[in-house]
Amino acid sequence: AGVQRDQTVLVGDSIIYSDSTKIMVARGDTVILRDPTRQAADVIARGRMAYNVALHRGCVTNISTSVEAGQQWFVEGADACFVSDTTHFAADTTRGRETAFYARNASITSCDDSIPDYHFQAKEVKMISKNIMVARPAVLYIGEVPIMWLPFIFQDMRSGRRSGVLTPRFGLSELLRNSPTYRRHVENVGYYFALSDYMDAEFALDWRSGARSSLGDPGWVRLNGEMQYRWLDRFVSGRVGAFRHSLNDGTTNTGLSWQHTQSFSDATHLHMDINYVTNTFVQRTTSFNPATVLAAITSNASYDTKIGPAAFSIGGNRSQHPGRGEVNQTFPTLNVSTPTIGLTKWLDWTPAFDLSTHQDLNIDDAGEFAYQFFTNSSGAPDSVRRKRNSRNTISNFNTPIRIGGFSWTNTFKLNSTEVDEPLTIVVFDPEDSAKKASRVFAKSFFTDLDWQTNFALPSLLHGSFNLAPSVSIDNVDGSHGYWVRSNLSGGQFVHQSKRASLNLSASPTLFALFPGFGPVSRFRHSITPVIQFSYAPSGNLSTEFLQATNRSRQSFLGSLARNQITLGLSHVLEAKMKSTDTSSTAEPKKIKILSMNFSSLAYDFERARKTHRSGFSTPNFTTDFRSDLIPGFSANVGYSLYQGDILSDTARFKPFRETINASFNVNAQSGIFGVLTRIFGKAVPEKNPELDKTQQSPDDALARRAATTPVAGVTQRDRQYTVPQTTQGWEANFNFTSHHQRPPTGNGIIIEQDITTQCAPLLANPIVYQQCLQQAALSASNVVPVTNGIVGAPFVRTPPTDNIASQMTFHLTPKWSGSWGTNYDFQAKKFGSQQVSLQRDLHDWRAIFAFTQAPNGNFAFSFFISLKAEPDLKFNYDKQTYRPISQ
Repeated sequence: AGVQRDQTVLVGDSIIYSDSTKIMVARGDTVILRDPTRQAADVIARGRMAYNVALHRGCVTNISTSVEAGQQWFVEGADACFVSDTTHFAADTTRGRETAFYARNASITSCDDSIPDYHFQAKEVKMISKNIMVARPAVLYIGEVPIMWLPFIFQDMRSGRRSGVLTPRFGLSELLRNSPTYRRHVENVGYYFALSDYMDAEFALDWRSGARSSLGDPGWVRLNGEMQYRWLDRFVSGRVGAFRHSLNDGTTNTGLSWQHTQSFSDATHLHMDINYVTNTFVQRTTSFNPATVLAAITSNASYDTKIGPAAFSIGGNRSQHPGRGEVNQTFPTLNVSTPTIGLTKWLDWTPAFDLSTHQDLNIDDAGEFAYQFFTNSSGAPDSVRRKRNSRNTISNFNTPIRIGGFSWTNTFKLNSTEVDEPLTIVVFDPEDSAKKASRVFAKSFFTDLDWQTNFALPSLLHGSFNLAPSVSIDNVDGSHGYWVRSNLSGGQFVHQSKRASLNLSASPTLFALFPGFGPVSRFRHSITPVIQFSYAPSGNLSTEFLQATNRSRQSFLGSLARNQITLGLSHVLEAKMKSTDTSSTAEPKKIKILSMNFSSLAYDFERARKTHRSGFSTPNFTTDFRSDLIPGFSANVGYSLYQGDILSDTARFKPFRETINASFNVNAQSGIFGVLTRIFGKAVPEKNPELDKTQQSPDDALARRAATTPVAGVTQRDRQYTVPQTTQGWEANFNFTSHHQRPPTGNGIIIEQDITTQCAPLLANPIVYQQCLQQAALSASNVVPVTNGIVGAPFVRTPPTDNIASQMTFHLTPKWSGSWGTNYDFQAKKFGSQQVSLQRDLHDWRAIFAFTQAPNGNFAFSFFISLKAEPDLKFNYDKQTYRPISQ
């Protein structure tokens, strides 16, 4: 039987309707009420339902329905036969004629299985459709086992954002300590303000107990705030975040983040991402995230627009380093570029201009002037660490002009460097290399002004030898500009000489085809040499220029005639795959088995004849390797070819390996792993998946925790609690870096950057020695002291580094997944950081086990189980331990 009135439909085995009372009574195994004006989902009863059509009120037994509140929640009433335990529902006119349900002994769950994996059992439930659901008291059942009792639960079902209290974050250990040394930790005690549809704000308090405090962990209070805004018709959006971190030992740290994006027109845009903290030492020592311990706190801003055909961009960036006061900033950066301007049919002009100023500020000085000694107010000798500041300004103006098939290029360059620190320089006599003296300068500076011009003729034999002749006007000393000034010239500009240079280059491509085998139809091997011959007559440098650059005439080889040949080489081995689709006309896929690029080497016959030594005139040599067989594989090796200044006759040809950089990604379908998978009978996609690039795995809980920008605000901090998503299979990426500095020769001044050497005098006291190492590591600068490239300046020796970093994600079973990230220092022979997480998919729940150890010694362990439908409902255990500074 079925009855409909307006949009309300009632269906049951039997229905009795009284027109005088407007009441329908339906009976049956399943009774269904559908009232679209009140509730989207059907109301289902088993047994009896009485419904007043006029008043929209009813009384049912064994009710079941569902509501939408981000997730679909299923609500069932009690299985009872007496009136007191029946479920009631009514139209609540005080709430805009929304349907209200009242139930006793009800069950609430988001699991859609016929037998739910979990549910909340509540004695009383009130649910107002599209508004709110409240149940009290509630017991959580996993299966049929009671797990936890809650005084009440509620769910706001209204659409849109609403103001309200934030969900505090604390673990069971905050309520019941399992150890007398455990430090309680509570986060996210605050309030959310929905100011409007385009603006909101959030404030939260974090607290760590100061009981049983230690030197490295005194306890603290942290206030967090954030506001987000969006102005649609002005194309403005952004967020402002701030925090105030107060430690119980009196130290504080204040942070600010501001992200702002605005579009003034299609061609004019403004973007700002500002991050700033007042105490980088607190930022580092109180962090558990490996990335925030090491990563810089960066800010950047840019403004882009167009003025006629020219693209105009101005901006800058700034970086702070956790644990030290060093600041690196580049401001301003200015770029102006234009497309090719056709002045006439035979004349094209493409001007471009750029300017940038980089500064390194507040860096701890090193070497013999690392400390400034003085007598303090009490008359005792005292000292203070010197700070070093440096500035480097670079500007270029290029005006290439094409006249028919000819190309004329003019380049104007400015390079100015200033270092505000005392510096000892071995000054050479420009006319007698045997005469030298050490002088101390309070600060040093060097400025290059240069003009270069090149006239290129049309290429010849295009497609075969690709000959390209050109004529240029070069400096005799190619390592400096035409005009220079330095502290050695007394701040006066001096100039060198120029000379004409004839150049001829050729870049033929030689290749051969070889038959293939297996899935490869054929191989193609190509070699592309780049050969250039250059000739220039001898030149001469003035005594003033040699003095400004601290060179002597007898040992300087740059003024010799140039009779030089330069050779560069690239090599590629490609494979053309067989096509499996004979009906397709598409070109078969090609892959690179191995590609190798070698930097150019120059050999000067005149230099070899004059010095009776090697004629090689290239100071460095690099080569890189790439292959499509391993996704993401790349390797680069760099060599220093000469010991000493290459422009000096005392330089020795002695290759020394300086750098190695290698990285690659692998997964279950890569290379040999895909072959083994096929051998053992597991299906593998047909389209050569071992050659496809692996996709970046989604951020897991620890990767989100390690995010460093923005540095302040509530949203950034919340990312570590976002339930991660995982993909099937496994993936691993590895990155190896190595840097070894060529050992110095001679008796010059050497500045040590090795912290073990700096702390060596304290070896007698192991505790003090370890303190020194830790403090030196926290304050160590990554910037090598600038010496302007002046001959005779101190040599800065940096310790060698060999480090391998890896990040792996994998699935142990279809429900178990994990990730492991680490790095190992071969020089220190220890791991720098560890990030381990295991995740278990429990159908409606997700469990995460996570461990983090940061390079500063702090470590954290967390375990939590969260409900997918309501992530704020979770059971977590967090233990965060600071490493005391004295250890």
